[in-house]
Amino acid sequence: MDPLALLIIIAAASFIGSAVSAMFATGGAFLMLAISASVLPITAVVPLHTAFMFGSLVARVWYFWREIFWPIALPFILGCLIGTSLGAKLYLDLPEFVIALVLGLLMLGSTWLPKPKVEIPIKHPFFLVGILHSLLSTLFAYGALLHPLIFRTSLNKTQITATLAGSLFAMGLLKVVGYVAFGFDYLQYLPLVVAATLAGFAGTWVGRRAHHHISEKLFRQVFRGLMTVFAIRLLFRAWALY
Repeated sequence: MDPLALLIIIAAASFIGSAVSAMFATGGAFLMLAISASVLPITAVVPLHTAFMFGSLVARVWYFWREIFWPIALPFILGCLIGTSLGAKLYLDLPEFVIALVLGLLMLGSTWLPKPKVEIPIKHPFFLVGILHSLLSTLFAYGALLHPLIFRTSLNKTQITATLAGSLFAMGLLKVVGYVAFGFDYLQYLPLVVAATLAGFAGTWVGRRAHHHISEKLFRQVFRGLMTVFAIRLLFRAWALY
């Protein structure tokens, strides 16, 4: 693909994804992942997705720093040290068709299946959650464990937002370190990362102001349709790579 066209697509995806997250508090990161997976090399999709999301996470950490609940964030981050190290090595050894297949199935599952109720019968589970969530996220950009558990705590809305941002930002840094340590080269994609970061800030600004102008019902219908198309396209790529 033409480099300029790729830059425009990634910037647009970051803008739309950030706006979606600002409007509906969900869906933006997965939409960004879906679009990226349609235009980038399969082996670069997950490492770059981490870098593309830094702009949004940095802004939230900066704004909500004082509200981070460290008794949850710290053990989670310590667990991420293990999960990201293992996941980065495994990811860079995965065949392309496996990455494409799992990403496509995850997109379909997260779009159409009911959200599972996660229960971990441990009094202080967040170290273990950090290991498992970061391992899955490093492999496939989707951890799926931290969010449902943290919403079941007694934290208020601001603390949840802050703790999620701090935890995921730290996990993202560790993921990037792991990918680089095992051979992924971010420098060749630096213009895309910069464009995605700047577009992400702009998308967040627009999304906050458009929050009341788009119904959640319409959003969910459009989101499901788009995610289904991108997922099917990924599954065809997996079939072609097999």
